[in-house]
Amino acid sequence: MKRKKGLTIIGIFIVLCAIIGASYAYWLFTRNQTTMNKLLVGCFTLSLNNEQNDINLQKTYPISDEEGASLVPYSFTITNTCDLFADYTINLEVLEETTLDSKYIRVMLNNEAVQNLNEYESTTTSIAGSLDSKVLAKGSLGSGDSADYTLRLWLDGETGAYDTEAMNKTLATKIVVNANVGSYSPVDQGFTTLADAILANEYQTTPEIAKQKISEKQEVDFTKTAPLIDWQESHASATSTTSATMPHPDLVGTGGIASNLTAENILVRVGTEYEFDSTTGKYTFTEYQNVDPTTLTYGGEEKYYYCGSGFNTSSTDLISPYQSYSGCTTIYELTGATKEESKTTGAGGTEIKTMIYRMTGYQYTQTELESDKSDKGLYAIQDADGTSYYYRGSVTNNYVSFAGYYWRIIRINGDGSIRLLYAGETADATGNNLNMKLTDSSLGYSNRTTIPFNTTRTDPAYVGYMYGNTLGTSYEQTNANEVDSNIKKYLDSWYRQNILDKGYADYIADSGFCNDRSLSTVNNNGDGVSTSGRTTYYGGYQRYYNLQTPSLVCPNESNDLFTTSSSDKGNKELTYPIGLITIDELALSGYANNYLNKSAYTYSSLTYWTMSPGIFSVGNTTAREFVLSSDVSVSGWGVVTDSFGVRAVINLKSDTQISGGIGTSNDPFVIQV
Repeated sequence: MKRKKGLTIIGIFIVLCAIIGASYAYWLFTRNQTTMNKLLVGCFTLSLNNEQNDINLQKTYPISDEEGASLVPYSFTITNTCDLFADYTINLEVLEETTLDSKYIRVMLNNEAVQNLNEYESTTTSIAGSLDSKVLAKGSLGSGDSADYTLRLWLDGETGAYDTEAMNKTLATKIVVNANVGSYSPVDQGFTTLADAILANEYQTTPEIAKQKISEKQEVDFTKTAPLIDWQESHASATSTTSATMPHPDLVGTGGIASNLTAENILVRVGTEYEFDSTTGKYTFTEYQNVDPTTLTYGGEEKYYYCGSGFNTSSTDLISPYQSYSGCTTIYELTGATKEESKTTGAGGTEIKTMIYRMTGYQYTQTELESDKSDKGLYAIQDADGTSYYYRGSVTNNYVSFAGYYWRIIRINGDGSIRLLYAGETADATGNNLNMKLTDSSLGYSNRTTIPFNTTRTDPAYVGYMYGNTLGTSYEQTNANEVDSNIKKYLDSWYRQNILDKGYADYIADSGFCNDRSLSTVNNNGDGVSTSGRTTYYGGYQRYYNLQTPSLVCPNESNDLFTTSSSDKGNKELTYPIGLITIDELALSGYANNYLNKSAYTYSSLTYWTMSPGIFSVGNTTAREFVLSSDVSVSGWGVVTDSFGVRAVINLKSDTQISGGIGTSNDPFVIQV
């Protein structure tokens, strides 16, 4: 924690000039916003930026809380640009020209419980002549740290024509941000366990009050991301290259492994018109054709766009081409193409003749236009052991320093233990640096940051963290826990080197990791055993794609909840208590079906594995696991033999003590060892 003693506490306030007026007679409620300025006093600088969506409620009328909560919020970011730790409060100051009683104004800050303005705590005013000042929020910021807020105000829906004291009244307010040299610390307040510090830190109050506030928060909408993001197209100014490997035209009509091939489906799908969805951040071709891109004429009025094409092979090397044209996170405006013959080896070992099309073009991606970050912070949900408190959205106060690494807190488990996600060797780690590196060369992955989940994909067994008989004839045989997956071997080796051998094992709880191999009940489902017939969709696929309702209860705990032999629950098959994040935990953190999200705290610019099976595809006999992909969306189609990043998950014991910190990247919770 960065502090300087002996300094005079200098208060700073930054006024958001928010003049709010209301005329009851015409149900008129207006707010006029002026450009913000930042005020520098001494060393301290708190800047307000990212100001968006002024609250403008002209010619409005009393509305319900449900309608009010859906209003477009006023969004702003507070940043501590000084080198000192700072405490701050956000106050709504009622100015002297106000004649409307604050009990008629409903307030929603971020996704907290809606309250009437008069219900907030009063504090000392900062503006001469102000009648009152209400504390909306308070927190702490380390040097360089930021906090995002969204504010919604509306006229209470219970206000009626009989409320004559509200007629022809005016409300005039300003939002004031006050800051001074930081002094808040959960440890200083007596909250020395990590679990208590997490809760107390959320509102700078007691864990008990924090739990009550969390229980009163707005209901989470898991059909949407957290934060909600509006995207705009981003077009590169320089060309780059991409390629598509397709079955060679000579294979068409030869039968055998090429029996699925036609003269059209071996070609590259190219669009001539597209649409961009600013909500999902994805592109879709509205007009397209399958062509050899080297035959097209570039540079004219007709534009050509490419998303993706390729092929898969089954365990018998049956070739299945695919061409992508919708839900694309990246497309290319093509400027040229070449091709060359090549060969590859199918899943069954057959050599396959191919054609590689290499294309040049301008890359189209997306950038964030604006976002609503109100859906963030700690929320509550039940798991098998009780109430779990999980982080959601663009949170920045869930960092932990432990065992020489940085971690992000996923949740406080129902049993009181704390679940952590590996986050690199430095607090500012991104991309590849968020993934673990193994130095045990015996597994063949020395200093690599990507590995396959399993080294074979051609049986449903391979979705398992451990798996059974790949020639099994029953679900129980296939999904028995007899053989370690490739990724389990990797994690076990990392745990042994970095936790056990360094003396940190006594801090680790055996809370379990769910490798949910339950079968979907809403899809036209396979049986989790067969490699032909119907595709198998697993429970995580159903919850994420179909129901959009995450769960922290492992459906088949006795087989799929991985624990060590000393546990009183689960399958007791783990060598060490280490695993991966689940699809349900990613959904809780802010991801939703088909939407991009670069702001949830679980985001990484490099694809990484989860522990949740997605599907077993019988068309190409491929086991697939959920991943958080590099295009910042969740996918249940990660082929287990592909190489992706690894971000371990561990659980710390409920009585784990901290020596300090407020959970920010600059001032993480530090585990006392």
